[in-house]
Amino acid sequence: MAITKDSFKQTLSCWASGVTVITTRREGGIHGMTATSFCSLSLDPPLIMIAVDNRNRTKKQIEEQRAFGVMILSADQEEVSNCAAGFKGEEGNYLIDLPSHKEVTGAPILDRSLAWMDCSLHASYDGGDHTIFVGKVEATGGSDGEPLLWFSRGYRWFNK
Repeated sequence: MAITKDSFKQTLSCWASGVTVITTRREGGIHGMTATSFCSLSLDPPLIMIAVDNRNRTKKQIEEQRAFGVMILSADQEEVSNCAAGFKGEEGNYLIDLPSHKEVTGAPILDRSLAWMDCSLHASYDGGDHTIFVGKVEATGGSDGEPLLWFSRGYRWFNK
């Protein structure tokens, strides 16, 4: 029996994860994409991986720019995640009026993130309807705080 997309998504919704926003440059500012398909890959060299839907503008931008930022969002950045996820319409991915800076690769780094990584494109692989991008981490930073979590198709926070 074939697995349906809905049953696959329902099963995956049982996996709790942190929320990341992938950033690239766009004409006039920052483009962001919310991603839960993110993980560390290697310590030496320092590598991470993300998966990007082949229909997403972020795919083309990463391929062209050969760099991207990865922001691990803090508990108070739900609105940033919603914008980057496209919940705010077509131009919601344009992260406007968010304090940012550049590090080694020139990819935009959002200042108020729990943690961030500035990545150069190390490799890419076919992943079905997604492309798997491997990023070499060129710079990192962060701050204190609690993470924004995703579980059962909704945001969650630590309960102390």
